[in-house]
Amino acid sequence: MNFKTISALILLALFIIICIQNSEIISVHLLFWKVDISKLLLLIITLIVGIFVGMILLGFINKQKKKEKEEKETVDVNSNGH
Repeated sequence: MNFKTISALILLALFIIICIQNSEIISVHLLFWKVDISKLLLLIITLIVGIFVGMILLGFINKQKKKEKEEKETVDVNSNGH
């Protein structure tokens, strides 16, 4: 197994341990709403939202790098053509 796989498994194990230890019900206040929810569910929701935000940011970063690379290649081609 490579480093990323081992790291992911360790983080997953830590997440599971934390979730098991935090199963009580808490009140969550968001603007004008109050919701009673288990910490476990809140942790899972937070993890999923964090993963989606990370994927979106990674997509934007990769798109920007690809655009910069294409612009650089276009400039290089135009410079060599003259």
